[in-house]
Amino acid sequence: MKNILAMIAGIGIGATLMYLFDPKGGNRRRALIRDKGISLKTKTQKAVSGKIADLKNRSQGLLHDAKDSFETGRRTARGETNRDIVH
Repeated sequence: MKNILAMIAGIGIGATLMYLFDPKGGNRRRALIRDKGISLKTKTQKAVSGKIADLKNRSQGLLHDAKDSFETGRRTARGETNRDIVH
């Protein structure tokens, strides 16, 4: 069974190499694979940077809300009202 799987794997690898290094169309095929890889990398980078920016903005909003909640609690503990606050 191992020998059969090794033979099938060898045939698959050989066929792939033959397909990519074909003298007539190999250059074009390799260029297409390279271009698709670059495109995938670019799309992934854009998606990840967008998610990072979103998470950064959300965390800043949460921090702001937390600070506001603590400030409100502090004012309540001191007995201050909204009328006492000067903006």
